Order: sequence, then C-alpha cells, then structure tokens
Amino acid sequence: MIPGVTVDSELTEELLATIPTDIVEAMSPQMREVLSIQAARAEECRAIGEMAANSAGELSPADRDTLAKRAEYRAERTLWNEGGPIMARTDDRHIRAAGVDVPIRIHRPTAEAVLPGIVFLHGGGYSVGDLDTHDRIMRVLAEATGSAVIGVDYSLSPEAAFPQALHECAAIVDDLARHGREYGLDGARLAAAGDSAGASLAIGAALLLRDEPEVVAAAPASFASLRALISIYGGHGLVDSASRRLFGGDWDGMGAGDLNNLMSEYFASPDDAESSYVAHLTADLTGLPPVFVAAAGLDPLRDDSRALARTLQRAGTEVTFEEYPHVLHSFLHFGRVLDDTTTVLRHATAFAARQLR
Repeated sequence: MIPGVTVDSELTEELLATIPTDIVEAMSPQMREVLSIQAARAEECRAIGEMAANSAGELSPADRDTLAKRAEYRAERTLWNEGGPIMARTDDRHIRAAGVDVPIRIHRPTAEAVLPGIVFLHGGGYSVGDLDTHDRIMRVLAEATGSAVIGVDYSLSPEAAFPQALHECAAIVDDLARHGREYGLDGARLAAAGDSAGASLAIGAALLLRDEPEVVAAAPASFASLRALISIYGGHGLVDSASRRLFGGDWDGMGAGDLNNLMSEYFASPDDAESSYVAHLTADLTGLPPVFVAAAGLDPLRDDSRALARTLQRAGTEVTFEEYPHVLHSFLHFGRVLDDTTTVLRHATAFAARQLR
C-alpha cells in the first residue's frame, strides 16, 4: 500500500460490486489494491473537479463538464506521479505545430550534450491529460533508455477535432528531426510512444509522415528519423470485438457509451473514423520502424492491440507483442503498486534503447 493512503473496505466493496465477478476474479491482487486506492480517493478528486468548474465563472454545461473532468483527472493522477526517477534537467518549451504553439516537456536523464529522443504522446481519450498527468511515466522512460523524452501537450477535444492533434504530433516529430540539435537531441534517432489515445496518435503520426508529409509541411526525410514506435493499449480501428463486448464499464470509464462519446467528440465527421491514420488495421503497415505493442488483458481495447500486432507481422514489420492478462486499461500509471507496470516499461524501454542505439 502507498504510504499515507488509507483505504476504506466498504468503498472498495461498493466499487467491486459494480464490476462483473469474472473480471474481479481475473484481476491480480495488486490491480484490486489499485482499485481500493482509487475508491478511497474518488470523492476527493470529484470535488476538486467540481471546485475547478465552479471557480471558472459562467460556462455552458458542456464546457463546465469538460473542465471538471480534466481537473478531476489531474487530481486523480497526482498521487501516481509522486516519486520516480530524478532528471538531470527538465525544460518546458513550446513548438509551433499545425498552426498552434504546442507545449512540450523535455526530460533529460543525463547531462550529455546530445541524446536520442522519445516523443511521448499521453493518453486520456483525446479529451483529458497533459504533461503533468503522465510525468512519472515519461521520467521512467527517460531513465531506463538513457534518452531524452519529449512530452507533447497536444490540443484536446472537443475544442480541437480530428485531425488537429494528429497533425500537431506529426509536425513536432518533424521539427525535432530537422532541428534536434537546438534541443540537445539527435534528430536522426527518434522514437514515438504513447498510451491509449497517445498510442493511436503515435502510429497515426508515423503513417502521416510516411505517406503525406506535405500535409504538415514536414520534410520527406523526417519519417526516416523514427527508429521505433511504442503502442501501449491503444485503439487502432476496431468498432466491435470480443474484448469490447466483455470488458469496460463505469468502474474504468471504458464502457461502450464512454468510448462512443469520446470518439464522437474527437471526430469532426463520422467519416473520420475511416481514416487510415485512425483505423490503422486498414492501413498499409509495410515499411514502419519496429513496433512494441502491449495490451491489458481486461481492457475493451485488448483486441485492437492483438489485431495491430498480427497485422504488422503480416506486413513484414518487426513487432514485439506483450499482453498483461490481469490488469485493466490505464495500468501504465500505477507503477507505485503494480509490478506489471514496472515490467512493461522495462521491456518497452529495452526495445526502444536497442532501436535508438
């Protein structure tokens, strides 16, 4: 248990009672411990979200809900970001990309003048999350690979619809590839990584830079700077699957209604869901750099990762696939408790380090 956190057995039982018994029984003891901590903090985090919305002045109901969700998410992730590796240097900057100034955070694990870089794209359903909510994950990646990790605070929906975030992420990879030395980076040795929505953006950005770099005024050579891709429990275009039928609900915010609402806010048009930059399973996946794919076994997006790995193999692209059968979506955040988090990050970073060496 995390020091200073007091769990409430009644709150835990109330939460577990909302989850199908077979899913609870399939969870590891550590995953259930995470849920106990989440249950104990849920009301506090919800209140923080409400307070943020109340202090923002006059808002439409939709804007108020969005603001509250983002503040609640930040509050919930704060505990999980405590501790972890200490960086030699961290810089918060901006890069002009796709018409906007995009905040970035560069974590440098060593004082070396020039380092390879991992562009990290955070999850959060395209609608929540920022540089702080995934900060510990980025620091772990940086320390384990010896590379700089560049977090990207891309524009969120519903304010920014597809393909704005995708274009920002692709343009930032291009900027780092062309001007890496200005950031203390080797622009010829980059990787793109992400969790959940960020995983989809990482694959989509690579495809965009390969096929249509001119859309974001990217140099055609920038795609070659990507030596590796890391996709952790991402969505890659399935609209129905066994895992989507079996898993997800109010307990993890991954129910069918939740996923449909997130995607309807993200897409400017229903036709956007057919884009190969989103529906990666329909894309030509030949010629991509090596890809590390990880799935959570109790996640409605599990089968997206399974299908992506198989499709990459068929395309002749080097792929490493791992599945963690006893955890829920978002398990990458819970490294203070979950051994599976430590393991997948260790394996992903070893994979990236080999490609960037």
